[in-house]
Amino acid sequence: MYRVMNLFVLLLASQVVICEEKLSCTFVGYATTIPMDVMRVMLGRSWKPECPVPLQDLRYLTLSHWGFDDQVHIGHMVVHKDIAEEIIEIFAELFEHKFPIERMEIIDEYDADDERSMEDNNSSAFCFRANTTTPGVYSKHSYGIAIDINPRINPYIKGDLVLPRNAEEYVDRSGHYKGMITDTPDNVCYQAFARRGYAWGGHWDGRKDYQHWCKIY
Repeated sequence: MYRVMNLFVLLLASQVVICEEKLSCTFVGYATTIPMDVMRVMLGRSWKPECPVPLQDLRYLTLSHWGFDDQVHIGHMVVHKDIAEEIIEIFAELFEHKFPIERMEIIDEYDADDERSMEDNNSSAFCFRANTTTPGVYSKHSYGIAIDINPRINPYIKGDLVLPRNAEEYVDRSGHYKGMITDTPDNVCYQAFARRGYAWGGHWDGRKDYQHWCKIY
């Protein structure tokens, strides 16, 4: 079992007000429906009327994580309600083992621009957009069931194409980089996701997406 900081959540006019103990090395993780202020930011950016998932089926996660500065930070992520509890469990495990995540903000902080978010090494989940290699097909991120972790350190690679564009130095996977994902027994990120039935883009044929995790049903 993972310890979660005591939280008192008051729902007032669809706003979430949080009273919490002093931030410490205790994991904080919880899910709410999308707050109104966040919803206003998402509309027309990461979520649009043609999105295959209604807003009421998404959850706004608040998660503590260890940063690249070896300090505890509070991040946010939007995922489908069906995996919200599981994602909290995963991030509790990453926190316990101090797996570093440089930053974690909803992609709307980057105007839902995936390249900008990746270049900033921002870990994120939900975003209504097309598949990277198959235009006209929705990405699994559009359903809130895919998550990208430290995307600059764990880039997408297909032939000469490297995404984000500033990730060239991390194409060589023989190195040991902070926040790197590898399919080894000692990589806590790989084990936490894989053990719960998530498929890793690092195993794809023809291309590699080392940042990418997707729930398999």
